[in-house]
Amino acid sequence: MAMAEWRGWLLGEATLSLTGADPAWALNRLAAERVPFWAIEWEDAFTVQITVPRSQVRRAISAIEGAMCQAKVLSRRGLPGRVRQILHRPVLLAFLIFNLLLVLILPQYVLFYQVTGNETVPEEQILRALSDLGVGFGTFGPDIKPLWIKNHILNEIPELQWITVTQNGCCAQVVVRERVEEPQTENQKGYGHVVATQSGLITEMSVLSGQALCKVGDTVLAGERLVSGLVDLERTYTLTQAKAEIYARTWRKGEVVTPSAYLQKTPTGDTFHCLWLEVGGRSIKIFGNSGILVDDCDKMVERKPLTLPGGLELPVTLVLETYVPYERHPAKLSQLDAQLLLEQSAEDVVKEDMVAGEILKEDSTLTLRGGVYTLRWEMECHEMIAKSVELDYSEEDFAHDGTNRERGANGAGD
Repeated sequence: MAMAEWRGWLLGEATLSLTGADPAWALNRLAAERVPFWAIEWEDAFTVQITVPRSQVRRAISAIEGAMCQAKVLSRRGLPGRVRQILHRPVLLAFLIFNLLLVLILPQYVLFYQVTGNETVPEEQILRALSDLGVGFGTFGPDIKPLWIKNHILNEIPELQWITVTQNGCCAQVVVRERVEEPQTENQKGYGHVVATQSGLITEMSVLSGQALCKVGDTVLAGERLVSGLVDLERTYTLTQAKAEIYARTWRKGEVVTPSAYLQKTPTGDTFHCLWLEVGGRSIKIFGNSGILVDDCDKMVERKPLTLPGGLELPVTLVLETYVPYERHPAKLSQLDAQLLLEQSAEDVVKEDMVAGEILKEDSTLTLRGGVYTLRWEMECHEMIAKSVELDYSEEDFAHDGTNRERGANGAGD
């Protein structure tokens, strides 16, 4: 757009049609009256169109009529006309003012948060800690003090080494750096033995420190010392923290019980829904019945956060609650179901008690008496039985008379 066209649009302009016996006389009158005009277009010998400034329309019409010609305004255009149209439409004017205020004021408030730099600490934990400090949706940007936030967040989340919050319009960038865990050094000041946690037949041994008191193929009892922290150095004895990995075949046995009758839940066939809208920390019910007794229903909750294009998550979440009512009816537990249930329970107990290892063989017997299923089980396992215990010693344990003190070393710490 040329400079003249920009000037005409900003100040406003109008197109006039001149009709008369001598339109050229009318143009001369306009020039004499110092009324600017341009874009002259002759339609015929008696009609011509011109463009004049919007503010000079009345003077132009008066000069044209003074030259015995008729003037007609064909169109008006430009910014002043647009402004007058908007002023006569209050709803549109209010909408424009509201948008202008949003553009000027809204960027000063933080509506979205993006967390970067975290690997092990969940983003939800960081945002929740910020919310507890009053930094959340709608926080006034200048009120965010990064140094103050860092000092408080690091106390709340010790896994973080550094944190800062920088605002960029309505979005705040939360940059964190996690604390690097220093490798724990081994404490060499403690002294101890290695004892057996279970009775069994040793199959593998790996002694890292201490004096071995057994070998592969030996049968040991639970609590028996396997590696001593009191080491024989021929002329004296020294103390150390005994360490070893010792695997053995073990045999465990026990019993588990369960009632033969129970109350079974049977759905009634009805399903109820309740839809909520969570805005910030408030919940607004859209539809549904929220007064359902939860004790007689299975409740399922589905949450759908609303996001903008680009992945920015709004603090608005749709929550759909589904209630499935049920009735309780007495039911009998079949022998097969009881067998499977109790076997799984016994395996879980054994695996939880193991430090490391596996179950090799399992044998069980199920009986029903007095409305109770009882499963008596025996299991053959291959597991790690080494366990460190604190060493208790006295000065006489370090005396050496030249004889074999293995027996004395084996007795230290009892």
